[in-house]
Amino acid sequence: MEKFADQNADPLELKLMLQVEVEPTTRYVMSEEDKYYERKIQELINEKIESFSRQDRLSNQEIVAKKSKKRPHSSSTFDQDENEKKQKTKKIKIDQNNKAIERLKKFITEEMKGSDLKLVIQKILYATDLAKNQNRLSMPINQLETLEFLTADEKRLLDTKEGVIDVPLLGPRLRMHAKPMKLTKWRLKTTCNYVLRTNWHQFVENNSEDLTVNTKIQMWSFRKDERLCFALACVGRADVN
Repeated sequence: MEKFADQNADPLELKLMLQVEVEPTTRYVMSEEDKYYERKIQELINEKIESFSRQDRLSNQEIVAKKSKKRPHSSSTFDQDENEKKQKTKKIKIDQNNKAIERLKKFITEEMKGSDLKLVIQKILYATDLAKNQNRLSMPINQLETLEFLTADEKRLLDTKEGVIDVPLLGPRLRMHAKPMKLTKWRLKTTCNYVLRTNWHQFVENNSEDLTVNTKIQMWSFRKDERLCFALACVGRADVN
């Protein structure tokens, strides 16, 4: 340095200048106490972040739970019906030549003097179809063989909110059930079901030897003195494999 080359410079001044030039910048060194409090602060921050995340998860769960509670009780039945339909990868092949069907047709036309027989649906009975707390037989419209088993007036009635038709039901052993079923129409998000309810489970109990899980049934409609009636025939067992 040029200043240091000046031989006449004041030694005290020179010493002070040297100290200013060579003294390193002072750096703050954290004490153990500082490090301790830094860790505690970070732990508190992490706990708050976790608490907020947990509250968000609980809030989402509460929203889902509230939405589920708002759904009507029967919607759980609808979901079960939808799950059952998903199990069917192919449409059920209709049994044409079956002794039970021939016996049923003969009894209706000759013994009961019924007319206008129509196959409404062939379906497999599931546990929900037979459960006491369900007390209904669901007949999805997209699985029906015909919609012409109802008259125009009956269709209009069932399309109303409170539309119900009392329908006598002939059992698989050709016995008419003592009490009629209530035929109604349930509306789903994308489709509708015709449903036999109210006295259905009593009918199931009276025919428990025939109506079991995985039984294939056919539901037929017919007219007796122009009144709509149904008849159920068991046509075999479903292949569950």
